[in-house]
Amino acid sequence: MSTAWRSLNASRDHRWAQSRISPYLDSELSARAERRLLAHQELCPECDELIRALAGLLAVLPMLKLPPEDSLAIAERTAEHVRARIAEWA
Repeated sequence: MSTAWRSLNASRDHRWAQSRISPYLDSELSARAERRLLAHQELCPECDELIRALAGLLAVLPMLKLPPEDSLAIAERTAEHVRARIAEWA
């Protein structure tokens, strides 16, 4: 029973984390939510990969000197590509 509970809890935490990655990268999470997301990231290779990829992209985009709308479009396409790769692994 505890294994089933852990699996259910991990799945729920994964859904919770996915919806907070963008606010996390924008430094918009509360300290408590940030700690929870970071704890999940340590246990979840999928979220870890997504967070690392998006953080890297956000670090590079300003150097490209693109208009903000182009930078956003690139970030969104990259996020979708990373999510698709993660889905292939599952």
